[in-house]
Amino acid sequence: MLKIMRRELDLLIHERLAVLIILLFAATAYSLLIGNLYRGGIVQKIPVAVCDLEDSPLSRELIRATAEADQFNFCGTVSDDAEAVKLLERGEIAAALIIPNDFSEKFYCSESVTLAFLQDGSNTLQAGYASAPMQSICAAFSAEFNQRAATANSTPEISPAPVTLSLRLPANPTQSYLAFYMYGVMLMAAQIGMIMGFSMSIHEDFRAGFFRQGILLALVSKIIFYLALSLLSVALGIFFLTTFGNLPFRGDFGNMILICAAFLFAVEGLAGLAGIYFKTKLALVQAMVFYTLPAFLLSGYIWPEVGMTEIIRWVSMLQPVHYVLTDFRILSLTGVAPQINQHAAVLFAIGSVSFVLLYGFLFFDERPSVTSEIF
Repeated sequence: MLKIMRRELDLLIHERLAVLIILLFAATAYSLLIGNLYRGGIVQKIPVAVCDLEDSPLSRELIRATAEADQFNFCGTVSDDAEAVKLLERGEIAAALIIPNDFSEKFYCSESVTLAFLQDGSNTLQAGYASAPMQSICAAFSAEFNQRAATANSTPEISPAPVTLSLRLPANPTQSYLAFYMYGVMLMAAQIGMIMGFSMSIHEDFRAGFFRQGILLALVSKIIFYLALSLLSVALGIFFLTTFGNLPFRGDFGNMILICAAFLFAVEGLAGLAGIYFKTKLALVQAMVFYTLPAFLLSGYIWPEVGMTEIIRWVSMLQPVHYVLTDFRILSLTGVAPQINQHAAVLFAIGSVSFVLLYGFLFFDERPSVTSEIF
């Protein structure tokens, strides 16, 4: 029994080192990752603005309460709700509180007071994180000013009506979680498909000496082939989600192709490097499985980027899916993704650097060539 155990240990150390690392440190790595991701307990620094249509002492008190909330990053005031919507569309804020011009009058006369709270409907999770503290602010505000309102205008017998919120999501008026969720799942699946297909192809042909026949032609052919298949997969996903799932897609098709092509190109380059790094298919598959959960968590898909710790935010920025999920979702629901060109440039840069490195590794490969043909 001890001999068998010693044999397994020798195999892990000399032939399956990646497997040994995963066995020893996977639980610790996941614990540290998820622990740092959720360390704050609540999402903070949500960018919020206020549109004060009344500009009264009472409304300014409400602005102060909003600005001092721990969960919010107060971005100042805007002139009207149209400006607030533009800021939401550009991604500069996640929510905007609209205070009506009759706020004080209704509050002191015990009439129903409703504040509009505009939110980024393309991210229903972040909208929920923003609306919950705003609800608490309104409840605390009502309690704090209850006595002041009751004694205003010499009418102590009148108590003010509670201040309530009317939640509005311009990009997703039905507050559908499905529209937020399904596009992200589709892109995550496209990433897994690209990693499996391209990395396996590189892995097998690299060890068979296939690239010794002609590196550039073989590599470019593979890049185009797998990129075309993955783009077709994404296009079919959009077709089925919009046709049979009735999900909105308001974005320009050209922009969709741009950001998806950039994303898949970056994933393809990284997958190629993984294909030549791992010695066995088993190790390669295990690495892909191990990567899937961190990619899902760190993308900002479940836990918003504004709620991440600084170090986790930087780790998130190292993976391609971070740049595509938000842009694609916003493009689908609003038709506009302000940062799409910058993010596409970053993704193409990641892919280009990865393929240059991949070409270098293949060029300096000293494996003997075999008699296989490219065509």
